[in-house]
Amino acid sequence: MEAMATSTGLVEPEQPNTAANFEDLMARMNQAINQNQTQTLALMQVITAIQIGIKLDGINYALCSQIVEMFISGKDKLGYINGDCSQPEPNDPSFRRWRTKNSDVKGWLIGQMNPSLVSNFIRFPTAKQVWDSIATTYFDGTDTSQVYDLKRRVTRMKQSGEPIETYYNCLQGVWREIDFRRPNLMECVYHIQKYNTLLQEDQVYTFLDGLDDRLDKIKSDVLQLKSFPTVEQAYAYV
Repeated sequence: MEAMATSTGLVEPEQPNTAANFEDLMARMNQAINQNQTQTLALMQVITAIQIGIKLDGINYALCSQIVEMFISGKDKLGYINGDCSQPEPNDPSFRRWRTKNSDVKGWLIGQMNPSLVSNFIRFPTAKQVWDSIATTYFDGTDTSQVYDLKRRVTRMKQSGEPIETYYNCLQGVWREIDFRRPNLMECVYHIQKYNTLLQEDQVYTFLDGLDDRLDKIKSDVLQLKSFPTVEQAYAYV
């Protein structure tokens, strides 16, 4: 770093260009985020789930199973649910340590359930048995029944006097679950864009339909916008 003489005769180091450094730092952060977008979203999903207390309710298995699996993997205990860490014999010196770790993982699994479901799984002695039983109970291999129930929930969902934010976030949560269970398998870019446009329109109609009657004027205003909005834009407008 170059030195700079002052009026006192002392020599001070040249001050860095703070604005330029800040811009460079932000550029590096954005680049890192873009390069690791998948990992970042996955981590944020786990953190958010822990903070807001998402629990298995019998319908959200796909989401909860991913969250729990990532959490357990982050604790380096995935072997206790996938079978890699099998139960040693009781007279094996490693049995006590295995039993302690198994209880930890089983506790995490039970802790991610709604209280009404706990009694169905608490008696299984190993975390793997709990994990396998949950999958057998709530995943039929096709997701058909779950998708049906999710779509029914969307069509029946109403604001019912709740804050618009609460209603909108509930809709978004169910839509994300449907997207996960029924991913778009199209390969043609044009068809994908067309599909997404129609999907967005349907979501706008659903969002507006569920709003309270007192907002009828605003609903009408949204539908008359020159450029038909996305559901995010419709929400922001309302």
